[in-house]
Amino acid sequence: MKKIIPIFLLFILSFCFKAHGQVVWTAGPMLHYSFGGEKRHFSFAFEVAYWNFKNVPYSFDGGIEFSKKRTRLYCEAQTGIGFTGVSAGPVIEYNKEERKLRAGYQMTFWMNYFLGFDYRYRRIDKTHFNCIGTYGKLPVATKDMKSSNGSNYHSWDD
Repeated sequence: MKKIIPIFLLFILSFCFKAHGQVVWTAGPMLHYSFGGEKRHFSFAFEVAYWNFKNVPYSFDGGIEFSKKRTRLYCEAQTGIGFTGVSAGPVIEYNKEERKLRAGYQMTFWMNYFLGFDYRYRRIDKTHFNCIGTYGKLPVATKDMKSSNGSNYHSWDD
């Protein structure tokens, strides 16, 4: 129950946040240090996320993560209020040494949209992983951005 309360509070806070209505794509590298499981190790990932800030901010992301013995593919649904957020979703892991494919899930708590830190809990089969990391994302606004004069009018022949 104690673990659910912070998640619930973040979810409620996400409804109180009103950002400018826009759609943003972000992409960038992530570096994690994993402890738990078999050994402590570093992993490197590249992640792409779609953010929609209209009304309730929500996002979907996907990434590929590489470590010495494993490659992981994951996707997550997430929400956040600028300085903090939460995401969760499935993960598929390929163990290069054992040549086995395993499925699991992960949950991530992060701080800041574009340059920040995160804590990730991952469970694959019956193995638990705790990971702390940092990331940098490059944002690209793609829709609903107003021009400098406040108008959305654009014509290709002006």
